[in-house]
Amino acid sequence: MVAEILSYAVRPRIVAVYFGQLLFVVGLSALPPAICALVFREWAHAVAYLMAAGGLVAVGWWLQRQARPVDMQWNEALVTVAAIFVVTPLVFALPMTVSGLSYSDAVFEAISGITTTGLSTFASVEDKTHTTIFAAAWLQWLGGIGIIVLSFALLFGQGGASARRLTGALSPQLGLLGGTRAYALLAIRIYAGLTAIGIVALWLSGTDLFSAIALTLSSVSTGGFSPLNASIGGLGALTQTLVIVLCVLGAIALPIHYDALRGRWASVIRDSEVRALIALGLAVSAVLVLRQWSLAGAPDRAWWQLVLTGFSAQTTAGFTSVSPGSLDGLSKGVLIVAMAIGGGVGSSAGGMKLLRLIVLIRLGWYLIARTGLTPHASVSTRIAGREWDDRELVLVLVTLGLFAAVILASWLVFLAYGYDALDALFEVVSATGTVGMSTGITRAALEPVLKAVLCVDMLLGRLEIIALMVVVFPGTWIGHRQTPPDSEQGEADQ
Repeated sequence: MVAEILSYAVRPRIVAVYFGQLLFVVGLSALPPAICALVFREWAHAVAYLMAAGGLVAVGWWLQRQARPVDMQWNEALVTVAAIFVVTPLVFALPMTVSGLSYSDAVFEAISGITTTGLSTFASVEDKTHTTIFAAAWLQWLGGIGIIVLSFALLFGQGGASARRLTGALSPQLGLLGGTRAYALLAIRIYAGLTAIGIVALWLSGTDLFSAIALTLSSVSTGGFSPLNASIGGLGALTQTLVIVLCVLGAIALPIHYDALRGRWASVIRDSEVRALIALGLAVSAVLVLRQWSLAGAPDRAWWQLVLTGFSAQTTAGFTSVSPGSLDGLSKGVLIVAMAIGGGVGSSAGGMKLLRLIVLIRLGWYLIARTGLTPHASVSTRIAGREWDDRELVLVLVTLGLFAAVILASWLVFLAYGYDALDALFEVVSATGTVGMSTGITRAALEPVLKAVLCVDMLLGRLEIIALMVVVFPGTWIGHRQTPPDSEQGEADQ
């Protein structure tokens, strides 16, 4: 797979054209925080976000006019996606400094937002301006739908190979998009519909409108940022439950929502990732509750909070009503496993993804089954309703291996700084799985090196590692370049 992707070096001008189109949309996405600032009369924030929007739109417009787009290579798509996820937080961090954050902390918050992680260095959220709170939730919503999908719907015409590669670079299973603008618009309508329903439901449950908007943006994106210091701990039971239900819906792939809208409930119920998400969420919650009961000696009112925490971890949302740092070792370990697995492919959830876990389990079964067969016998590799070729299976295993390697390397750095082994592992898995739960390690006073490690983990987790590896691979930039069609020579790099 990697060898095929990197058969040609990238053509910088082609990357610049598509990057410019994405940057244009990112510039437009800076307008909602500016509008929020104007509504609440936070003038310094309004000016900062309007300037960011204007600058991004101008640069994006200039870049996308430099050449006529041609079909992208896979490595060009991966480089473009990686670049937009790195540049967006670097730019959005600038207006965030108006709230008094240092630029480095603002970058951390912006990366946490765009990757839908939710880790924060804020000692308190409730003393922040409305714009700061909204911008954090908005970035998570934007990262959840995917800048690529949004740009596809707004700018990319009728799609084609380049559009499919851009969306595929972000999530290989976004089959709903189909390479056409109409399907991208459908995906956005589903996502926006969930958002609208969530805002109304939370508002009717007694939450004020601003908090309902912020919580919904962070819920459907499985981001987990809360406008309250206690996350969802200070909310009523009904509101807490609605938030987690939205997180579960956000962790289900968009194509499954499409099936539900079309009345194909049998397909929804049969979907292996949906069943795995619910089953694992229940299992994690049950372990947390039983463990708490065994330690406390009797049930108490916290059992429902533990159920919500279990589903929050499994969906990689990261909302908490129970402090992870106060849990015992077994409970932390169970949450680590849940955060590492994550939600569905093609959803806003992070983690290694349920589908890859299913594939891994089935591959183990196939290996055992083969031991009883004759040398020439074959075993069908039908998993999750379709046949998988060897290349796809290898990519799944490589991705899982890289995910584990990133966690191990990051964990060792935290251990070198003297942090508790289990708490450090919890923090690293939370960042790489784009979850956002914390045992208390992530804070403003965290060592700069460790903040940088967590930032890299969040980006790697959101981009599923391969994209950033392609960026740093020498063959991506050095080597033969594919020649565009004759009509476009002179407009694109040779």
